[in-house]
Amino acid sequence: MTSGMSSKDLRKSYIDYFTERSHELVPSAPLIPKDDPTLLFTSAGMVPFKRYYLQDEPRFRRAVSVQRCLRLSDLEEVGRSPWHCTFFEMLGNFSFGDYFKREAIEWGWEFLTEVLGLPGERLWITVHRDDEEAAELWRTVIGIPSVRIVPLGDEDNFWGPAGDSGPCGPCSEIHFDMGLELGCGRPDCNPACDCDRFFEVWNLVFPQFLQRPDTTREPLARPGIDTGMGFERVCSVLQGARTIYETDVLAPIVAAARREIAAAGGTAPGGADLDPGLAIIVDHARAATFAVAENINPSNEAQGYVVRRLVRRAVRRGHAFGVTEPFLYRVAGEVIATTADAHPHLTERREHIALVLKSEEERFRETLASGTQVFEGILGRLDSAGSTVMPGGDAFRLYDTYGFPVDLTSEMAAERGVTVDLDGFAAAMDEQRERGRKASSFAGGGREAWSGEPADAVGESGFVGHEIETEDVAEAERAHDGVYAAPVATSIVRVRPGRSEGEWEVTLSRTPFYAEAGGQVADTGALRGDGLEAVIVNVYVEEGHAVHVARVASGAPEPGAAVQALVDVARRRRVEKNHTATHLLQAALREIVGDHVHQSGSWVGPDRLRFDFTHFAELTDDVLSAVEERVNAWIRAGVPVCPEVTTLDVALERGAMALFGEKYDEDVRAVSIPGVSLELCGGTHVGGTGEIGAFSIVSESGIAAGVRRIEAVTGAVATERAREHATVVRDVSSVLRCATPEVLERTRAVVADHAQLRKDLARERRKSADDTIGALADRARDVAGIKVISLRTEAADVPELRTQADRLRETLGSGAGVLGTEIDGRSTLLAVVTDDLAQAGRIKAGDLVREVASVMGGRGGGKPHLAQGGGGDPAKLDQALEAVYGIVERLASS
Repeated sequence: MTSGMSSKDLRKSYIDYFTERSHELVPSAPLIPKDDPTLLFTSAGMVPFKRYYLQDEPRFRRAVSVQRCLRLSDLEEVGRSPWHCTFFEMLGNFSFGDYFKREAIEWGWEFLTEVLGLPGERLWITVHRDDEEAAELWRTVIGIPSVRIVPLGDEDNFWGPAGDSGPCGPCSEIHFDMGLELGCGRPDCNPACDCDRFFEVWNLVFPQFLQRPDTTREPLARPGIDTGMGFERVCSVLQGARTIYETDVLAPIVAAARREIAAAGGTAPGGADLDPGLAIIVDHARAATFAVAENINPSNEAQGYVVRRLVRRAVRRGHAFGVTEPFLYRVAGEVIATTADAHPHLTERREHIALVLKSEEERFRETLASGTQVFEGILGRLDSAGSTVMPGGDAFRLYDTYGFPVDLTSEMAAERGVTVDLDGFAAAMDEQRERGRKASSFAGGGREAWSGEPADAVGESGFVGHEIETEDVAEAERAHDGVYAAPVATSIVRVRPGRSEGEWEVTLSRTPFYAEAGGQVADTGALRGDGLEAVIVNVYVEEGHAVHVARVASGAPEPGAAVQALVDVARRRRVEKNHTATHLLQAALREIVGDHVHQSGSWVGPDRLRFDFTHFAELTDDVLSAVEERVNAWIRAGVPVCPEVTTLDVALERGAMALFGEKYDEDVRAVSIPGVSLELCGGTHVGGTGEIGAFSIVSESGIAAGVRRIEAVTGAVATERAREHATVVRDVSSVLRCATPEVLERTRAVVADHAQLRKDLARERRKSADDTIGALADRARDVAGIKVISLRTEAADVPELRTQADRLRETLGSGAGVLGTEIDGRSTLLAVVTDDLAQAGRIKAGDLVREVASVMGGRGGGKPHLAQGGGGDPAKLDQALEAVYGIVERLASS
């Protein structure tokens, strides 16, 4: 029995049901969790709410959301299972110290049976074997017979935490009976069985424990509720679909994938059952579309590496279907069209998504065919040797030369019964790079535990440093570093050893230090107390708390100790100039380049700024000059910079720019520069644009498909840069003996004259060489019946030397010759052998140049009729050329 409810109606019904029960509707958080280094991606609906379970006064006690999730643990199941996907949406309702098991169970049952219309007799329940409370509620309150309540252990019915630590607890899953025909036939078949009869619909988690990083657990002070219902899965039940790929969520994307595969020269498999390869294409195109929309672009690091792996897995499947051109970006177009109502941000990012995916596919396709041939060659070699283990070095070559992620190589090898030596791969990676990147760099384990107050007693980061004061403002402006702001009285709450010797990490009851966030670097400064003297070298956020990295000079930080926190205000002022300048820069780009420009990333330090933005072509010098001048005009205007705290909705209604993929709280800080820009920003800024002083663009470059980068400087650094440029222009005008305004025109004339002289010189050199070669042809030595010439010549570059070598071969008619010269201080040789001798095998140019170059300690090689060599000791060039005759005699007689 199915209701036929559409995905759109399901989404609305779920939200309406729980908002009517006083749940706050919370928008989906980004795919990269905020302030949670233990997770690469948001993998469940509760991830954005982890800290709420630990707070005495969370923003709300009840919440409902439809969360975008990306879960890598299901990667290998995509295409094998009808229900699994890497990207999915999770319907969830949550309680933070409010309602508990009874309400969660009652509402879950009511929603499924009365709102969605699922037959109650086809719903089965699993509970944790030690959770008799939940089992009793199902029996007595809902009326589920005991035979349909299945107790299971930790592996099946204990959830969490998400990451290394956090809330966790037993859970109760609701399963739908798909029918006896899909079962194993055993009379005791139930949801614990591995057959396809029972299908998990909803997981009701009861977070009642807090797991620490050392895996110990303690009761939560305020138990809560965390439910998760797979959106695509429930759609398949409601719509009577055999797989999630037959639902209205994914079926249009499947059709688009078939269509685009055919349009790209391939043949998509038909039949009633979905081919696993086609399922991989559909799922991965969807996952990559949502990831790239949040500026998680393919790369070789962290989340970007995952996106690259997804794209390349899909491209390889398309290649197997015979696809001969990029197609995945067009499938992404259908993903956007199908989900536009629920996810309008995809439409706004359509062009960016298409460009990034197409560029990544083109890049991989360049090496896919050749890499596949190399892969087959490796497997052939292993088969001949009777081995089933691919050496790590071979896997690394596929990665480094052909762009095959090692996971993809492992997957391809497993399909052929071969495993990859991953330890060997890691060793090869370490050898290539001085500092290897660990794939688990986001893991938070391995640290010593905090001493002091527990995390939930610390509160949020407690930042009180937006407005800091100093007694000597002028000195702060003049100094480079080391001028401290007025001290802020605070106390140490928690302490743990740092990552380096002599360092400690501390959290404070309140802090004037800005923690690195939003692209702005952290403050530095000092921490002083009774016997304590420490330098703050970094501040970062961990699970909502500012962690101060203190390099201790004397004493030791102790929990509860009163201290004074002093920010390096001179350094802070330089950072603020650069930060406000990034706001001006974005406004200027949107005004001059176009309103399609959006921030894609930024880095704001004390000495420079970096701004990444969406655009699809290099900016011309004229455009860069216009952007730079626009920013400087706003600086000269002295426009006030006005930060204010308001609600997110109000800020967005006023047109505030927000960085997509960033998670914002209900109350936000908006930074307004009237008439110029309005952005959501928690960073620190100057009081007015005039304080920036000056702005200068240093460079503009492309860093990824559809993403450009501008690096710039401000203030004294920009002024000094302008002074250096002026000095260079003045010096050049002096050398050229012209007035400063004439420098450019005079330089162009000098360059043109120089180019013409080079052409004239090259022409004379070629004529001289031709005359020399022609004159020497009659004096060629006869060596073993072969005419041989060895000559030191003059050539500006290798192409010119090659021209001379061609002339020598023509002059010889039949014979061999070697020309030698020095080009940019390096000995270079070219050997020629006429076709009759090369084809007869008497002598080959590659063999000849190799032996001649070895006399100098160099190397060489090439084709039978033309080969190049060089290197070694230039002082031995004449000796090598004299050895040519003996080498020819030896080669001809061998």
